[in-house]
Order: sequence, then C-alpha cells, then structure tokens
Amino acid sequence: MTNTRMVLFTGLAFILCLSGNVLAGETTKYTGTLYANPTKSLLPLGNGNGVMLVEASGIAALSGNPPAIFAVNCAGMGIVDSESNATTDFYCNMKESEEDSFDIKGSIREKKGEFDVIGGSGKWSGATGKGRFDQAIVTDEGSKNILELEITTK
Repeated sequence: MTNTRMVLFTGLAFILCLSGNVLAGETTKYTGTLYANPTKSLLPLGNGNGVMLVEASGIAALSGNPPAIFAVNCAGMGIVDSESNATTDFYCNMKESEEDSFDIKGSIREKKGEFDVIGGSGKWSGATGKGRFDQAIVTDEGSKNILELEITTK
C-alpha cells in the first residue's frame, strides 16, 4: 500500500509541475472531474419552498494541455421548491497554488450547471472564460461532477 501511495503522490507532483505552464493570452480547454463535499442549511418558507445556503469544498482533476489539479471552495444560495427541485447561484475559487487561482460565478438547476470565469490571481489574473458541468452522482455526503472549462489568460 505504501508503494501505491508513493506512485500516486509522484504522479500528482508531476501533474502539478506541468500545470504551471499556461502562457499569457492563451486559451486552454479543460475537461475532468470535480469532487465536492457540501454543507447545506435550509430556511423553510411559508409557501412550502425554502432558501438553501450551501458551502462546498473539494478537488478538481482536469485534463488539458497542461493538465491541472485545483482545490475548490464554493458558496451559494438558492431556492428549493416543495418537490425538492433546487436552483442555486454560486461563486467558487479554483486554487492551483498559493499564488495562482481563478474565480467562477454560475448557477445550477436540475443537476446541470453553467459558469463564467470572473478573474483570478497570479497567472490567472484577469482570466476570462466559461464552462459547464453535470452532476453525475449526488449524495448528502458529496457529489461527482463532470466539468468542461475554457479559460483565457491575459
């Protein structure tokens, strides 16, 4: 088991080294998986709906040129109807390193989401772009999301 961990950590370190090569003015397309663990709070409304507050953290492993791994932190708020259908607006920070991260703003409905890149720091400073995702698996403990992202650096 120790050898498996060593191979995994070596592979992750290699991917992290490759991910530092995005050039200014370059558009990069990523696809991959985002795993997130939410904390939810629901305020019931008199009409049977509710206001939901969500915070989530997780990790995104994205293939592209170069591949990248991001720590992800999100916060959002939305409406849940009496049939448990939710529409949520959210903001997330996608952190690649202490210096390099970008932010997204989006919405999700019926397990499908869209978002815009709204800037960042370090090599992602002033970044723009857009993306989409599908929630492949959703449980109370977390979700697995299939993500597509196109981002342009300044």
